[in-house]
Amino acid sequence: MRSLPIEFAIACICLAAIAEADPALPDPGDNIALGRPYTMQPPPRYRDTADDGDASQLTDGEYSEGYFWTQLSTVGWTGMSMKYITINLGQDLPIRGVSFNTAAGVADVHWPARILLYVSLDGESWHAVGDLIAMHLAERALPRYGEYAVLPIFTGAMQTHGRYLMLAIEPAGPYTVCDEIEVFRGDDAWLARAYEGEPLTDVQTYLDDVRITGLIATQFRRDLAAVREDIAELPADRRTDFEARADDLETAIAQMAPIDMEGFVAILPMTPLEEAIFRLQAEVWRAQGQPELRLWHKHRWEPLTPCEEPVTDEPAALAVAMMSNEYRADVLNITNASDRDRRLRLRITGLPGGGNPEWISVHQVEHVGTRWFTSVAAALPEAERSGDAWVIDVPRGMTRQVWLAINRPEIEPGLHEGAVELSSAAGFSARVPLNLRIYPLRFPDRTTLLVGGWSDTNNKRGYGLTLDNYEALEAYLQEHYVNAPWASGPWTRSGHFDDAGNVIEAPDTASFDEWIERWPDCRMYLIFAVVGDSFDGAQMNTPQFAARVGGWARFWADHMVELGKRPEQFGVLLVDEPHSAEQYRIITAWARAMEAAAPGIVTWEDPQPQGLDDELVEMLETLDVICPYRKHVLTRGEWYTDLLEQMRRQGKSLWLYSADGPARSFDPFSYYLLQEWHVFGMGGEGSCFWSFTDTGRVSVWNEYPAEGNGPYTPFYLDDTSVTGAKYMEAIREGIEDFEYLTMLRARIEELEADGVPDERLAAARELLATAMDRVMAMDREPDYRWDAPKDRAVQDRVRMEILDALTDLADL
Repeated sequence: MRSLPIEFAIACICLAAIAEADPALPDPGDNIALGRPYTMQPPPRYRDTADDGDASQLTDGEYSEGYFWTQLSTVGWTGMSMKYITINLGQDLPIRGVSFNTAAGVADVHWPARILLYVSLDGESWHAVGDLIAMHLAERALPRYGEYAVLPIFTGAMQTHGRYLMLAIEPAGPYTVCDEIEVFRGDDAWLARAYEGEPLTDVQTYLDDVRITGLIATQFRRDLAAVREDIAELPADRRTDFEARADDLETAIAQMAPIDMEGFVAILPMTPLEEAIFRLQAEVWRAQGQPELRLWHKHRWEPLTPCEEPVTDEPAALAVAMMSNEYRADVLNITNASDRDRRLRLRITGLPGGGNPEWISVHQVEHVGTRWFTSVAAALPEAERSGDAWVIDVPRGMTRQVWLAINRPEIEPGLHEGAVELSSAAGFSARVPLNLRIYPLRFPDRTTLLVGGWSDTNNKRGYGLTLDNYEALEAYLQEHYVNAPWASGPWTRSGHFDDAGNVIEAPDTASFDEWIERWPDCRMYLIFAVVGDSFDGAQMNTPQFAARVGGWARFWADHMVELGKRPEQFGVLLVDEPHSAEQYRIITAWARAMEAAAPGIVTWEDPQPQGLDDELVEMLETLDVICPYRKHVLTRGEWYTDLLEQMRRQGKSLWLYSADGPARSFDPFSYYLLQEWHVFGMGGEGSCFWSFTDTGRVSVWNEYPAEGNGPYTPFYLDDTSVTGAKYMEAIREGIEDFEYLTMLRARIEELEADGVPDERLAAARELLATAMDRVMAMDREPDYRWDAPKDRAVQDRVRMEILDALTDLADL
């Protein structure tokens, strides 16, 4: 379900303007790769270019015509992992140059970052030749991003030889495309040349080690850069020693040996070297005269770097405003400049329920390294409990954030003035105000917004799902208001029916029934059926097809009633992310047959249309739920938003889904929380994210070896447990915000129906009309970077205005 967000609207670019191969290239000589076999790792699976011809098209001498990455004559990959193409030249031959014909410039398609070349005589021992990108750039530039271009990345200056040539392609974006590779014959005298340097026997492992070590080294250099900034603020006579030590650490980073990934955990500090960097940071802070421990506040959705410091001397104070029976949170930051790691005891006092009330949980936010050149402070493991306190560990030279979660309190309305009390065995003590305001409103037990995330826990395995974690995952999702879970499997298309739609052999319901028992109170149950142009032996556009699909739909409608549910709670995704006329026709045929036989069953689709056409509109008109990709709603323009609004006015239910990456580096506020506000603003009813189980097939605590844009999970899902994260907390708060808006709208409509005249009602109407635009004012483009400066506190300000309005309107 990973989204492939290539903007096919770009196809409107005049193809006559497509850049051709550089006519200034010299004649490189004979192409000795023509017709030669090759291997590819990983296999190319980009959906718009993949076909059986991929196995021969790179050396067939044929170039793609038309828009490059929509042609079957092109070979394409998705994901950020290295791509390896090995060409067998048949015998040891002299090599003058290489040409890699590709395209880039728009739709998130970029020129490769590197194309490393290796040669071998036997396919076992490999010798490095150089980087084709660097060789090309030494002679000519690559077009800048923003201009569509097709050209060969070329060198004619290799002067080497070999039977095998390997191209190791490092993408600079999520797509890699090529339609032809040429290898040019050199002088026969080069066959006698000895290779330089030590051979490699496993290029892929070597490059993985180099890549992973480089990513971790980048994080260490970011840490050290923060130290150097502080050193620069010291008086000149106090800098010399610190600068020398920073230089030594820089040398140590450059000389880092590959790190064994087996069992490696990327929680900072990751290694003794990173500990040494933070140790130096603490010493520099002390040299600046900073106190050993600083307590400070920053908005919970703002990013936090490992060594971040307060920008003001304002004392820390925490405050939460909320209804009873909902979830909210605030954070406290602790910066440690002392000469040792600190272990603090934390207690909550002065609030209803006595010390450490049961409706508060305390979480120690972990800084976790990512492949995207920065760590993120997002993981929320519960803090260790010791007696009457929680224990908070604060490494020296770092800032520890503490997340205080207020979990569905049922206490008297009003302002409750409490405190966070901190102490240590070394004599440190501090008290930070914690004010909790409970409005005279109760959050509903059952939320309105439909929420799912392709979790497929019915399978108990797959992606990051295991037999040891699926129960914990389901409990966690249910606590976070997920009320439209997903299921999949071959059973979704099982059963046999006659030409009248009567059941011959009933579909297998065992997996579904067991799953639904574990999700008893959901508002909708979504299944991914993966259908095609036939069903149970009947071809589409025949009476038999309509009858058998109708029989299948009728069976599931009846089965829902047998389970004590309504047919309207059974939603079916027929074709994932449809974007072609053929897919539209399949969905239309299925949806019509289902509607005729079992009108209660919900047809649900997540379209990614290339443009506006009659078959798209026809398909949309047959559906019950239309769930567009949010990025397209933000970028495709009025034709798309107008079409969706037209469908909504026809009675279609609108949802939004997101499936972008790298999700770990995304802003919880912009990517996760605002989606729920966006849904409300477009009159929608549901929200989905890919995916609650896609861990990128790596440890969520060490994503460095991962391929693609994963992990996508908005929490930390390992083989045996679930650890919360700010991403999922943002989803939950967004769901609650949606409920606030829904409650306000309902109260306004109720008072309007009663004819209540009051200026407070007019103010509430204005608030409802402007709330979404105010909260999303800085997020009209899909800029999900967490480091982008924006007003993330606007959500709380508007939310509190809604609380005030609901309180005022309750008196009318």
